[in-house]
Amino acid sequence: MFARGFRVLRRLSLPVLSLLFLATMLPTPTAAVAAPGSKYGDARLDQWSSLTTHNSYADSGALPPRNQSRNISRQLDDGVRGLMLDTYDIAYDQEGNVDLMMCHSTFACFESFRGGLGRVVDFLKAHPDEVVTVFLENYASRASLTAAVSDVLEAENAKNLLFSPNQYDIDKRNWPRLRDMVSDNRRLVIFQDKWGDDVPIRSSDGSKEYGRLMYTWARTVETLYDYDGRPSGCASRNSNPVGQNPMPGTALTPLFTMNQFDSSVLNPEAKAPGDNGSALKKRIDKDCRPAAGRNPNYIAVNFYEHSDTGGVTPMSVVNELNRNAHVFPPHPALWTVTPNRQFIGQTYETTAPNRCMVRGEDFPDGSGGVVTQRACASPAPSSQQWTVPLPPYDSQNYYWIKAGNGYCLTVPWNLGVPPGNGMQLFWWPCESRWASDNQLWEVMPAQQYGGRRATYFINRWTGKCLTLDPATNGGKAGKVTQDVCPTR
Repeated sequence: MFARGFRVLRRLSLPVLSLLFLATMLPTPTAAVAAPGSKYGDARLDQWSSLTTHNSYADSGALPPRNQSRNISRQLDDGVRGLMLDTYDIAYDQEGNVDLMMCHSTFACFESFRGGLGRVVDFLKAHPDEVVTVFLENYASRASLTAAVSDVLEAENAKNLLFSPNQYDIDKRNWPRLRDMVSDNRRLVIFQDKWGDDVPIRSSDGSKEYGRLMYTWARTVETLYDYDGRPSGCASRNSNPVGQNPMPGTALTPLFTMNQFDSSVLNPEAKAPGDNGSALKKRIDKDCRPAAGRNPNYIAVNFYEHSDTGGVTPMSVVNELNRNAHVFPPHPALWTVTPNRQFIGQTYETTAPNRCMVRGEDFPDGSGGVVTQRACASPAPSSQQWTVPLPPYDSQNYYWIKAGNGYCLTVPWNLGVPPGNGMQLFWWPCESRWASDNQLWEVMPAQQYGGRRATYFINRWTGKCLTLDPATNGGKAGKVTQDVCPTR
């Protein structure tokens, strides 16, 4: 049983674990599936992180200084999913006719808001699994702004694209899953900060509502954006504390924006590398996650392509947050690991009786036995207790799963041929002299919709997952097998 077929996967680097310890170390719930295997899993909008650009439109010129070097279309192609836009009514003739423009101020305008929003809609139409959020710092009139949004949606034949909070009753039910937003094609989320209500966007003839521009401060929390030096701490921009959850009088988890830029500097591009590297990662870990009790949903930066730290960029930081936040639909390879050392199959966790992994009957020659499942007992007998220690050799962060009698969970050797799906597992003497891949398991943290923590276990030899066999879960002693792993 020598090492073969090394499978390179993200590993949970943990010290020697008992299941009691494992149960307390799994990640905090964060994230829901546009289609099976989509990148969102079962995450709600408030359980997903997006790279966001500050003054997304300001990609040219010297005065005022630009904040980005790439235009909105390129930003979206690069993975940016949050845009911060400032909107102004600007007169373009002596008669006082105005156009809605994206500007730093009334004397420093960059381009038409209709053109910028049109490119966002073009991107969403070309990428039907993507969701984009737009934050408007708005100085325009209500009539001008609503007409511009309506014009773009009608011109682009995207009348159902704008998010509608009423459709999902978010104040009572919280944010929808991203998978549902994708399925419903409500993938353009827009906030405005000028009026204290959610502003309806209607058809040009007024007969139909397309969606709403949500009031920013009823739905979000946000950090400061002026700092003396490097962005630090996690103080709120206003009276909405970043740790507020839910919003007062609602069941809504506010979307959390972390501003990782200083708006007062004269040369944002020179400062951006220091803000966007290790300082960004450290601030999330040390300041903002503890203050908010969760990851930021929007990480807003200048010049997102710049960083002073090799291998660390705002995009890589966001990707890592989302990898760790993936939420799975029910799956027979997901397990709840309890403090009393029981493995409970999550597919059946909410039904009665619960099904636990069990050290089953001995083989006649006493060499080991089969691993089965049956109703969980309380208190947990030794046959339902399992620990997850590191082997005594360098296992490269793969673990044993040990039964209460000290034997190891094992994929049958099968004359050296990796067995396929549905193979029932054994408990067998632990091989301590060398790495026996059929006894080594990668420990992967996960969670399910609704916030339940979970774990799945990937065998190093076969690449398949420890699974509670659904076909035999009704019997007194059903099977525990290896099978297909959950799909991210």
